[in-house]
Amino acid sequence: MKRAMRTATSLLALLVLAACTDAAPPPERDPPRGREETRGIRNAEAVGYAGDAIADKIDASLDAGEQRKEEMDRRAAEAME
Repeated sequence: MKRAMRTATSLLALLVLAACTDAAPPPERDPPRGREETRGIRNAEAVGYAGDAIADKIDASLDAGEQRKEEMDRRAAEAME
């Protein structure tokens, strides 16, 4: 009986020591894609929608709108000169 108790205690000690070893570092995450405004849309992938494709199109639309605004601002500044 004593031998079985020692074996069980030794086995338990080994298991505790094995469980307390350093774990591997977590994998690195990819940097977020796209604009801040469309990151929530990208999460639609989890429910079956093509969130990345939708967000990419919205990003492109927002970029085009900003380029158009910059062009209009530039032309307005030239007209005032």
